[in-house]
Amino acid sequence: MATNKLAPFVEFQTPTNIRLSALWTSLMFLYIYADYFNLMAPKKLENMMQLQTPVGPTTPGVLIAFSVLLIVPSLMIILSIFLQPSLNRWLNILFGTIYGLISLLIIGLEFGNEWANFFILYNAVELVIFYQIIRHAIKWPREIT
Repeated sequence: MATNKLAPFVEFQTPTNIRLSALWTSLMFLYIYADYFNLMAPKKLENMMQLQTPVGPTTPGVLIAFSVLLIVPSLMIILSIFLQPSLNRWLNILFGTIYGLISLLIIGLEFGNEWANFFILYNAVELVIFYQIIRHAIKWPREIT
């Protein structure tokens, strides 16, 4: 009697730079959806229409600061693929740490606000991704010489 055993799956080792790029891509989707759902919370659209941001009045400088805040992780998607490993590693550790601290700050500021629970959830998931970014960057394999 023949048994119908399936062969084991082949484990393909994804390169570290591709893993990091995928993590930053996932992070950007989380940012987009969190901000989109945040518009449905009370007073958010009204505040935007009155040119108010979470840090005060909307000014050209505030918009540039918010833009830079989102440009960096957007660029990390492509930089994680094309930068040399040594620079790539340090940028991922640096920006993963900075943005992880920002997520912690947001959680702390929003804690206790019922309408921000979903936003806290998004930031908690973001923290897991930042942890993975930092972990993969720190453990970047070295060539054996």
